[in-house]
Amino acid sequence: MKRYSIVLCFILLIPFLANGYHAFVWNFDTLDVFYDSQAGATIDCAYWLEQTLTANGHTYVTGINLPVNLNPYDVVIVTLGFFRC
Repeated sequence: MKRYSIVLCFILLIPFLANGYHAFVWNFDTLDVFYDSQAGATIDCAYWLEQTLTANGHTYVTGINLPVNLNPYDVVIVTLGFFRC
């Protein structure tokens, strides 16, 4: 029974994994920047989210203001930033 559950879950995830989704990345705190030695530059909180979305075949729009109409987007990702001392 457990084996069938795992197979069923995988079958249900196939359409999600196969489709490229259009995402909105809400980067509302533009002061959250830091130097990333791997990127070799100063980046914001949304940088690696954008890189990951692109690498997995998804399209995205990044903005500092949340749009009134979110219907064009399949997913909304909110960056919460980090604590600045």
